[in-house]
Amino acid sequence: MVKHNEAKLFNRSVENRSVTGMLKPKPARESVRQHMLLLREFVRFPFYTAALAPSSPRLAQKMVDSVPLSTAQNVVELGPGTGALTTALLPHLSENAKFLAVELNPTFATEWRRQFPGRQVEVGNVANLRQICKRHDMHSIDCIVSGLPWSGFPIPLQEAALEEVLALLRPGGQMVTFGYHVAMYMPTGRHFHKLVNKRFHKAEVLDWEWRNLPPAYILRCTR
Repeated sequence: MVKHNEAKLFNRSVENRSVTGMLKPKPARESVRQHMLLLREFVRFPFYTAALAPSSPRLAQKMVDSVPLSTAQNVVELGPGTGALTTALLPHLSENAKFLAVELNPTFATEWRRQFPGRQVEVGNVANLRQICKRHDMHSIDCIVSGLPWSGFPIPLQEAALEEVLALLRPGGQMVTFGYHVAMYMPTGRHFHKLVNKRFHKAEVLDWEWRNLPPAYILRCTR
């Protein structure tokens, strides 16, 4: 079983956090715009869109605090969507770190480029992750931050995608992702948890964010 334990989250000072330690909220108009975009794409591609709404700032912050991004040299984000995780992630990176986002949905990639000009995003499938990273001269990845709906993927895609992730992560490298409570009881969700426990050196559920919509858990996998 995946280990359920208390995680000691890294305490870092991040410029764009509020006085309570969380990321500053986006303007209401921008937030509504991104919610509508996610809803539209969820209706079009329900199995490849992680949620009906962007990940909450609390969930995003907990995720990026759970991996050593500040010392990472090569960082990849999978399924950045409209940028909720990216917003939390970028302030943690060092000036010399290489960062690449990989997004399957061209509509989301266009929105992501609008929000993060100068950063790299490639439209592609995680099942081709090695080939994508090779084009960007990224071969040994320290951290992967994932917003992918792993439990919604067909089992062959789960296995192919994790094979790519494991091939790219350096020994000791980590992937952090999230999942939803209900997905843990789906056949594909149960298979995903069995798979990460089998393939990774360590897989652990670190925390739950009950205020996310829907409530989500954070899963960290170490190669």
